Amino acid sequence: MDKDKTIHEVASYICEKYDILLATFNEITAYGKEYFEQKRFHEHHAQQQNRYRLYGNYVKDVYAKTQSLLLENLYNVAYWIEIKKQYSLLIKDKPHRLNSETFYNSITRKVFFDKSFNADIEYFDYTDYKPMPKMDNEVFDVIDASHFSPLVIKQIIKHFQFSVKFEDIERDCQKIFDEVAPSIIHQKSNLFIDRVEILKTVFYRNRGAFIVGRIFYKNWSMPIVIPLLNEENGVFADAVITAPAEISIIFSFTRSSFFAHTKYPAQLIDYLKSMLTHKAVGELYDSIGYYRHGKTILYRDLMNYIHNHDDKFIIAPGIKGMVMAVFTTQYFNFVFKIIRDKFAPPKNCTRDFVIKKYEEVEINDRVGRMAYAHLFENLEFPRNLFTFELIKELKDTCAESVDFIGDKVVIKHVYIERRMTPLNIYLQKANPIDACRVILDYGFCIKELAAANIFPGDLLLKNFGVTRHGRVIFYDYDEIAKVTECRFRRIPVYSDDDDTRGNTEMITAEANDIFPEEFKAFMAPDGPIGEIFLAEHNEIFDPKYWRDIQKQIEAGEYLRFYAYDQFKRFKATNNS
Repeated sequence: MDKDKTIHEVASYICEKYDILLATFNEITAYGKEYFEQKRFHEHHAQQQNRYRLYGNYVKDVYAKTQSLLLENLYNVAYWIEIKKQYSLLIKDKPHRLNSETFYNSITRKVFFDKSFNADIEYFDYTDYKPMPKMDNEVFDVIDASHFSPLVIKQIIKHFQFSVKFEDIERDCQKIFDEVAPSIIHQKSNLFIDRVEILKTVFYRNRGAFIVGRIFYKNWSMPIVIPLLNEENGVFADAVITAPAEISIIFSFTRSSFFAHTKYPAQLIDYLKSMLTHKAVGELYDSIGYYRHGKTILYRDLMNYIHNHDDKFIIAPGIKGMVMAVFTTQYFNFVFKIIRDKFAPPKNCTRDFVIKKYEEVEINDRVGRMAYAHLFENLEFPRNLFTFELIKELKDTCAESVDFIGDKVVIKHVYIERRMTPLNIYLQKANPIDACRVILDYGFCIKELAAANIFPGDLLLKNFGVTRHGRVIFYDYDEIAKVTECRFRRIPVYSDDDDTRGNTEMITAEANDIFPEEFKAFMAPDGPIGEIFLAEHNEIFDPKYWRDIQKQIEAGEYLRFYAYDQFKRFKATNNS
């Protein structure tokens, strides 16, 4: 075997295949505009899943080819050191260099899956996030304007040349102006501006298209996001969002990714980060479909945190889960979830079943109500960062997934997701106003999941969390099912003279039988909070409510989900 030739061939093949992967990814993504204009929402959803699977399929193919090229040298570290050097030369001038590095790491992880990370053969940046060199003309366009007006807004919307008619663009522009102008005046006492920057990329998801940009005047700026919908009478602006916290929710870790076509993902992310300063960079990459690079950045952030803090891993507060052992740290805002070796009754599922459920959540629309969890394998940590209690918990319940090797802890299979306050704990500590608001959102969470054909299974408060923005999110996936696969029944009622009354053996139930009337006992807490929940969401306890949703889904209706507060919607323009 010609060593130099083989090394060059492997590096070139990995590079070429990632270029093809990226081209295919971009080709699928570019159809977002067409799906929106033609209202092909079901097709958009199907292609969302296909796009998600692309990366894993290409990694498998490249790994197989690498095996055939390297043969007995597949595990030769010296070879991989030289392959990395060659690969670095091939990608150094590419606009997607960072993503190319992540793809290379995905191959080395397949090869050295049972080994800890090796910086000699893999890419890792120990420095914190830093923006890429600017390419403003490739990322955004500028609308010059001396003052903010409905005409400026019209320029923004018309800039994208949608091929379908607008319901009433003049009306929409006036509504947006009426909403935004007071905020501008409040900040600077007039409507004078220098320019508006509009991202060339439109963000498509579900039934909507999101226009994103910023309004500038000297050193002052304001973000602006305009969600568009396309309904029976044409396209219309459904709302306008200017608060960074609300825009952050639109790009949340709880939602499926956008179709956001760009040749310069790093620069696009830099722009979004400059608007959403508190948003994790990895989550922004997740939001546009670059999940593996988002995972890379999460790993970098985690390793940097460990090297710069002595913060210990502790058992996560709250009621211990029967399926997952969960731990966290005080300041790193994520939780680590490991599948237990055995599940306590009444849980009767298997480890493979739980893994499958997490995979289903990854590829399906999470409608802003389910947390995205990155899967990591063979993560290595210093043992001294684990508390005695946590080590005991892991040894006792997760021995199949955790190895203790000298001063190291190696976790073979772990999910990392954003930390939230468990809903049961939140309600114990919240003031009455926040408690009422969140218990209502708990109901909306369940309803939105149902509309997306998702039944959580275990509806206990402890299986839901509250984000820093006050949204209720579901995060326990081992019992989720499709609403259409459940049978929603009423609890049988017997008369006083019925011989079978009280004989539980006479009441049979299949595994997919659900009795919504039973939910009330744990979903509606005693006292005012429970009464508020019942006043708004009492239909959740009626089997008919669930059957009606089943009929809608089975009839092919693509139900609506909004990534922003419905109170923000221009109800006069709403066709639905």
